[in-house]
Amino acid sequence: MEATISIPPVWQYPRFGFGQRTERGQIIGMKYYAEDTYLADEYGAGWRYILLPNKNTEDDETRIEDDIKLLSAQELKTVLETEINSYLRQIQMLKHELNAVGVSVVVANSTVEESTQPPYPPLHDLVDAGKFILKEIAKHPDYLTLGYQPDLTIGDAETALSYLELELEPSQSLALDIAD
Repeated sequence: MEATISIPPVWQYPRFGFGQRTERGQIIGMKYYAEDTYLADEYGAGWRYILLPNKNTEDDETRIEDDIKLLSAQELKTVLETEINSYLRQIQMLKHELNAVGVSVVVANSTVEESTQPPYPPLHDLVDAGKFILKEIAKHPDYLTLGYQPDLTIGDAETALSYLELELEPSQSLALDIAD
């Protein structure tokens, strides 16, 4: 279920949204000074945006809509590519640390594959763990209050795991053939 935000009909709609990147930072919050209020009389009615210029500090700044300018497509592309490259460097450093302690890692979509694989737990154990987790989810109070009604239910997932469990069992027909 996707979260929704209701804006009173007498308020104007904001021009910008959460998470958008501007020349002054990323929008992390919004507040509205409604007409005929003290704040609107003092500072002007309308939306104020809370920006985070640097994700590594707690300093934020508030700007009015007219002071906000979104990044151009090229600027946004450059910022995102820089962030991606930074994360890729962090991943490489972490993989290097793991290799130093003798643990191997396989990363999806990675062009580099490690030669050794970690030992996998038995599939029966994973199926049992999956069934347990599904039961815990089904009775969790947060899940129960969601009113979540997907096309495939937790019961469907449990049934799929039961079928997988049956596939893992030695075939009964083979056992009968051997007995004859």
